[in-house]
This record gives sequence, C-alpha cells and structure tokens, in this order.
Amino acid sequence: MKGKIPSLSLSFFWSVLGTGGPLVLGLLTVPALLGGLGMERFGILTLVWTAIGYFGLFDFGLGRALTQRVASRLAKVGVLRWRDVANGIYWMLGFGVLGSVVMGVVVFLYTRYGISLSALLRDEALAAGLWAAVSIPLVTLSSGMRGILEGQQDFGKAAALRGLLGVMNFGLPWLLVYVGHADLVAMVQSLVLARLLVLLLSVWWLKAIWFGRGEGEKRGDGETKELFQFGMWMTVSNVVGPFMVAADRFILAGLLGAQLVAYYTVPQDAVLRLLVLPAAWATVWFPRFAGLWNSASAEALREQLLRGVKVVMWGMGILCLALVIFAKPLLVFWLGIEFAKAAAALTQVLLVGVFFNSMAHIPLAALQASGRVALTAKLHVVELLLYMPLLLWAVHSQGLMGAAWVWMARTVIDFVFLFGFSLHRHDSSSVSDQG
Repeated sequence: MKGKIPSLSLSFFWSVLGTGGPLVLGLLTVPALLGGLGMERFGILTLVWTAIGYFGLFDFGLGRALTQRVASRLAKVGVLRWRDVANGIYWMLGFGVLGSVVMGVVVFLYTRYGISLSALLRDEALAAGLWAAVSIPLVTLSSGMRGILEGQQDFGKAAALRGLLGVMNFGLPWLLVYVGHADLVAMVQSLVLARLLVLLLSVWWLKAIWFGRGEGEKRGDGETKELFQFGMWMTVSNVVGPFMVAADRFILAGLLGAQLVAYYTVPQDAVLRLLVLPAAWATVWFPRFAGLWNSASAEALREQLLRGVKVVMWGMGILCLALVIFAKPLLVFWLGIEFAKAAAALTQVLLVGVFFNSMAHIPLAALQASGRVALTAKLHVVELLLYMPLLLWAVHSQGLMGAAWVWMARTVIDFVFLFGFSLHRHDSSSVSDQG
C-alpha cells in the first residue's frame, strides 16, 4: 500500500486542475444552459447545485478525518486496511441517508411555501429537488473515498474524481440542451448519475482496501470516537469559516440595498476565485503534515510549515500585488469606467485580505492535520462573535468600504493567530488536542 510520495509540485498541479478545470467549463456552458432552460428554470438549477453542495456538509467532517487517519496510519506502519476506514465509511453512509431525508423535507416545504412559482413549475421544481436529495448519500460517500485517496497522497486520482464530477456537473446538463432535451428534472437526474459514476470509480480505485481485511480485525469504539471528535470540530470550522467569508454581502444587502451591493459582491467574487490556489496547496500539505506529525521532530515540522507558508506568500503575494496595482484598469476593461470608479479602492482592500487568507490556509492545515481541530474551530467561533458586530458598525458608518476594511482586518488576525498557534504546537510536541 505504501508507495513513493509524489512531489508537492505535481500534487499541487493535479489539485488545481481538478478544481479549476470545471470552473472554466462552467463559464463556457452557463450561457447555453441559460438559453435552453430560461431564466426561471436555470435559477432553480443553480439552487439545486447549491443545495447539493450545502447538504454535502452531512459528511460532518469525516472525509477530512479519514484523510488525517489514513496519512497517520501510513506514516506509522506503512499499511492501510479495511478496519482503518470502515467506521468512517459506515457513518458517512448513515449521515448521507439522514441528509437525504432532511433535504427531501426541506425541498417539499420550500417549493410549497418558500418560493413563488407557477403550479406547473412548482411540481417540476419539487421533482428536481427530490432527485437531488437522492444524491446526498453518494456525495458523503464520495467525500470519504476522496479523503482516503488524499490520505494516501494519491492526488492524481483524487483530482480526477473532483474534475470528472465537475465536468459532468456542467457538461451533462449542457449535453441535454445540445440534443434538444432541456428538461430540468432530467438534468438533475444526470447530476445524480454523475455522482454515482464518480463513487463507483473511487470504489474501484480503492479495491485493495476493501479486500485487504486481516484476520481477527475489529473496529474499535475508541477509533470511532476520535473520528467523530475530529469530524464534528471540522464541521464547525467548515460552517463558520465560509460564513464569515460571505456574511458581509448579506448584511450589506439588508442595510444598503441590492443595487449598491453589486459594487462589492462582484469584485469580491472575482478575488475569492484566487483562493483555489492556496486551497489546492493546503490540500496537498494536509496529509503530509499528518504523516510528519507522527514521524518527524518539532524542528522538522516547523521547517515544513515555514516552507509551505513561504511558497504561498511569494506566489500569492506577487499575484495579489499585481492585481492591486492594475485593479482599476482591469475593472474598466471588464465592467466599464463607472463601475471601476466605485469599486476599484475596495477591490484593492479585498485583495490584501485574500493575500492573508491565502497564507492562513497552511497553518490551518498544519493544526488540523495534527489533530487540533478543536482549537481552530474555537478560534473561528470567537472570530465570528467579534466580527459580526464590528461589521455591522463598519457598514453603518462607512458603507461598502467599511465592510471591506473589516473583512480584510479579520483575515489578518486569523492568519496571525493560526500561524502563532501552529508554531507553538510544533514546539510543544504534546498529545493531540481533540477538545
């Protein structure tokens, strides 16, 4: 099971390709989907995409927990067997079924009482939503399979799964439009099929584990408890962290109105796309940190942490600096002079925030890979409690620019604390903190 560890650069390439490729395809296919479905049905399709992604949180962090478990196991003994992942897989299936039921109920209530639609389109939206709910167990199980592959540092296959799913996510609905079958329910059924195919492929690639049971192997309750502790704290971070990234736009919309918010949300959406690069780098480093935690000295761990941060600092620093300098002409070229005048300065502030957010990915990965998910989750909760009232004050007093400055300040503080905690953790060499 234990093989040659791929280079970081190659792993990073695969990770970026698996994430970035589908984004490009999405940009190319959306016009055709919009034309084929019409504005209203396309809006429902985008809600389905969002709902499937959101209810994927029903893996409760166990996908990343399996990555940490697998990487640690391979670093210790070099062999991965069924018992090392069985509990996580079973629980992810159970949580996926639960998520499917919950989503089905939510879809029924939302299509009946939460959205204004014609009677015919309401029935179509309900059917599409219920088909989407069917996919949730497939989503959670696929998360677990990808977590195992990343724990083995097999980023080529993990990226292939992510990329294949992304391509089919946009490509199959586009194909239905191309052949003249622009039916919303059929499109959602194609999304379910895509997730089933990706799951079957991942099962095939991991077949050595499924048939690699040893004699007398049992699944321990202690290991299950550790998985849940890791997964639950990961879920806290996975919910609170993205909420802080996007909460400002909802507050701005409520306080200033939708018309002004576009000057903020459009450039923010654009600069947040840059985070695909540090996210891919952190994905590559996560299993490596988990393995080093069990086999390397504190000095070696600190050296690797600094190496990862430096790569992001220089790469994202140069990119963000160039975009800060040319923010206004780029906005003029993209959206026109009037929009650029209103949005250029806050875009520059947001780019500074993206730079610090990028660097925070590496110490966050180091802390979570070492088992200190409770620490990172608690830090995010504290940040949220301080950030929200400060954001409300800034929007009231300074408008869009106030929101940009507070958002940027939060990313700086987040990086400082995560980096400091990760260095302290490496110095302390104490047992994993699970809460």
